[in-house]
Amino acid sequence: MDMLSDRLRYFLAAARLEHFGRAADELGLSQPALSRSIRKLETEVGAPLFDRMSGGVTLNPAGKILMERALQANESLEDAQREIAERRESASQTIALGYLATFGIRLVPETVKAFRTLQPDIRFKLFEGPTSALKEMLERGEIDVCMASSFSDPVIDWHFLFTEELFAVVAHDHPLANEESIELADLADEDFVAMKPGHCLRDSLEILCKHAGFEPRIAFEAADVPTLRGLAAAGFGVGLAPRREVEPHTLAVTLRINSPVCERQIGLSWRKGRWQSPNVQQFRDFVISNVQSRWQADDKGRATNWPVEAAV
Repeated sequence: MDMLSDRLRYFLAAARLEHFGRAADELGLSQPALSRSIRKLETEVGAPLFDRMSGGVTLNPAGKILMERALQANESLEDAQREIAERRESASQTIALGYLATFGIRLVPETVKAFRTLQPDIRFKLFEGPTSALKEMLERGEIDVCMASSFSDPVIDWHFLFTEELFAVVAHDHPLANEESIELADLADEDFVAMKPGHCLRDSLEILCKHAGFEPRIAFEAADVPTLRGLAAAGFGVGLAPRREVEPHTLAVTLRINSPVCERQIGLSWRKGRWQSPNVQQFRDFVISNVQSRWQADDKGRATNWPVEAAV
């Protein structure tokens, strides 16, 4: 009966024992305190609940109705308590991880694989999407942690993991395709293929072009980086994208940009103040300890391997 209000618990004890004195002793109360609680309950329901007699009390019709409903309510509360406990136990074995789509090829699979060498029974729910969607999922509690660029939100914690360089993507027959590197301003007069608004790469493109002294002329919008690269390769415009984890399109050329510095910071995010299972906390610590030191790109955009021994 712990989840019922005190007044209902006191009422049910008195109803079961048919005696205020014995009920008070069982509850650890004084009889006057129990009597006052019963009277307040009767005032709340608008009717007497007991027939008082010299040797004790018995439930009247109103009291029987309340007792039946109170017992049903307690059973429902106990069922809810058990269901919540079962759900929490199940949730504690599952980690909901959000990430940018470009990380689904290598970073996320290799991170999850390395972590599961430590915790093979842990299940993962994976959600990929643009930064704006991931931010909303974090706020709603639909994901536990997220690998993405930084969020400007006071309710979200963000821990830096690594810096990801962004490259210009052009068609193989573009006039600049044979250059080793370019200035972003060299693309000022070009049409651009960009990610849709709300994607962190779209934000990066607009900010970096502004630093380079121009506003990008968006000709096509893509929902994902492979599509962006394919459109750029087909000559529909130039793009800005990371090289890491994305297989190069045979007709696309990636060019390093000298200035401004074209990069984005990637980190791990989670909702402040939200309960997290020990397994989520362990995964969070694992990512912070390992990804930052191991996921380093060489000049070809590859990442270092994950030695299983080192991951442990």
